[in-house]
Amino acid sequence: MEELWLEDSTLREGEQSPGISFSIEEKVNIAKQLDAIGVTAIEVGTPIMGGMEKEAIKKIIDLNLNSRIICWNRGKKEDIDSSISVGATSIHIGLPTSDNHLKEKFKKDRKWLIDTMKELVQYAKSKNLWVSVSAEDCGRTDIDFLKEYIIEVNKAGADRIRCSDTVGVLDPFSSYNLFKEVTSVSDIPIMAHMHNDFGLATANTLAAINGGAKHVHFTVNGLGERSGIAPMDEIILNVLYKFKLNSLKTSKLKELAEYVAFCSKRKIPENKPVTGDMMFAHESGIHVDGVLKISDAFEPYPPELVGGERKIIIGKHSGSNAIKYVLEKNSISYSNNLISEVLAEVRTLAITYKRNLTENEVIDTYYKFSKEHNNG
Repeated sequence: MEELWLEDSTLREGEQSPGISFSIEEKVNIAKQLDAIGVTAIEVGTPIMGGMEKEAIKKIIDLNLNSRIICWNRGKKEDIDSSISVGATSIHIGLPTSDNHLKEKFKKDRKWLIDTMKELVQYAKSKNLWVSVSAEDCGRTDIDFLKEYIIEVNKAGADRIRCSDTVGVLDPFSSYNLFKEVTSVSDIPIMAHMHNDFGLATANTLAAINGGAKHVHFTVNGLGERSGIAPMDEIILNVLYKFKLNSLKTSKLKELAEYVAFCSKRKIPENKPVTGDMMFAHESGIHVDGVLKISDAFEPYPPELVGGERKIIIGKHSGSNAIKYVLEKNSISYSNNLISEVLAEVRTLAITYKRNLTENEVIDTYYKFSKEHNNG
């Protein structure tokens, strides 16, 4: 399979998360880190907002990064002109395709949409811009009209179509079928922009790829409106293995995730796939025994691949090998005869404290039993 176009929208979709606002310095730093990882493109924001938003976008464009820099625009000429004013050479134009949005939100009809799209695409192309156009709320759009619209976008001369499942109503089966249908009538690439309202954004994105999508959208930590869109780390790890992409510096994923979490004041859940702190943590005796012998026994990929760290957790479910691991790690000689007693005490303490034990607590417990044994 040809290499996928991987586009991040943390600085646009991600910043639209309620309560999130990045400073100019933060936006520039995030863009640099995304570029260092090797994403194909970065959607950096909406120039028509003006002020600090416009200043940040111009600073990012002036960096001359390897990633393509894309500015987001409403379906208005003044938005396109604002993008041009900051030096943009690539833009996206947001337009809805569902009757729900057209009739109820915009008070317009399908003819208005197609006429407006043609006018805006032709205007943008006359300014020598690379142009992406939306089919917003594609998941609730009549499929026959969606295909008609996509054919018209092709004729207008756009460079890409973005099919956005705006409220996350698709599932992997309907996502595959939709993209299979729309890619069959398009000569230009189609992007999958999947929202996570039903927790299916990652699965839907992968299904869309199998259905023919050549471009995919994501954000760091899955930020975005409501429950966000597909998380960058999950998409990248999946396409790395399933589609054999190897041009990405995945070891920087956790570092970037933590930086964005800090800037957005949105904590990464401990059990978050790929970049969560507990992703490579093991407590169960069987798991610890296995992972200490051969790491891939209970890990699908090594921690260093994504900048993570393996952790052996000491708690109620620990086995004797975890106790030995802690003692050996801290260069403490031990008697095998004491390990079972120490383990029993460690499990009792974990239940009493309702938490895992620190390495120092394990060591202190061992010394306690060692002292009692020697005094006995």
